[in-house]
Order: sequence, then C-alpha cells, then structure tokens
Amino acid sequence: MFIAPYDTPAASRHLRLIWSCLGMGREEIEACLSQIPPGSNLLIDQADLDWLRVGATRHNLLCRTDAGIERLRPDGSVAETMALYEHCLPSQIADHPARSVVALDIVLSENTEDAWEDAETLIAGGLPSQIVASALIGTPQEIALRLNDYRKLGLYDVILTAPSHRAPYRKVSEILLPLLRQQAIPADTHARVAGISNGPFEWHGAAL
Repeated sequence: MFIAPYDTPAASRHLRLIWSCLGMGREEIEACLSQIPPGSNLLIDQADLDWLRVGATRHNLLCRTDAGIERLRPDGSVAETMALYEHCLPSQIADHPARSVVALDIVLSENTEDAWEDAETLIAGGLPSQIVASALIGTPQEIALRLNDYRKLGLYDVILTAPSHRAPYRKVSEILLPLLRQQAIPADTHARVAGISNGPFEWHGAAL
C-alpha cells in the first residue's frame, strides 16, 4: 500500500494508515520522516503545516480541527474532511459518515507473546484502558486481520497514535503494509499471503 496522493478509497479499496505527529516536536517529526516511505500520511498540528509543506513534499498531510480530520492538498487547501472515531472497536462504530477515520494505538512485535508483554508494560505505565482495549496489538498478520474488520465497515483511513519513541515505523512500512495491500485484492481471487485469506478468515497462531 504505497499511496498515490489523494487517491480515494472508493477507487483503491486499500486501507490508508496515517501516522499521528500531534504534539510532537520537530526533532521527533524528523525522526519519523526518516523512517517512513514517500507517499506516507501524516496527521500534524496546524502550527507545523508551513514547514512540513516545504520539508515533507513527498508525504500527504492531514490536520485535526474542530470539524474532524482534514486531508490537505499540496497547496494547503482542504481536500476533504473526515469524521473522527477515537479508540473504538468495530462494534462501537455504527452509522458513521461515508468519510470517516478511526484512531488506534499500535503495539507490533514479531510474536504475540512479546506484543502483549509490551502492552502490559504500557498499561502498568498508565496507558488508559480505553486506548488499550481498542489498540492494535500483536504480529503484523494479527494486526492486518484486525484492520480488515474496519475496512469491512467502510473505514479506509486509520490513524496510528503510538508516540514516536515506540511507534513501529519501519515494521509497519516493511511488513504490515504489504499484507494490507494483499487484502485489497477482490475476494473472489482467494489470494492468500502470510496466513491471510480473502475468503473466510483463516489464521494459524494464537487467538485474536
């Protein structure tokens, strides 16, 4: 899933992942930019818009406003506004507007046990229970399946809210995004990759 600027989900059917840079300093944002591929999506503060339009011209920028999440054109104008659902499971989202986005934390590891140990450490450190309950926790394959539940609802934009010191930028780009690209293949192809099926889901590993 490398994203053509402003490609609409209706055309691509791909999930679009958006890295949240809200509240980050410039050094943190620059560290993020150094680890993500061109064409990535960044949710930024209004105060950072001008310098990122110059310094991150190959990325897609979004801003949060009172109206929701605004996707911006290269000139800074608003291309579209999406309703925001923060830290919600698919079962908690009903009758959402056609253009909506969900914000979720992510804890990604090579195996399920390590991911949940990391999550427990975050809980002990004070991560709110609402965030943990909806967080994407597990291996890339497990997280891809979780994300597909949102895609089936018609939610194609997902904000990843993990702070920069633990955000799995490279793993998402190198492992998770290819799995999500495979999920966008029409169901009648029965394509399979890394345990993911586009028919009834089949997954070999720990229970989700």
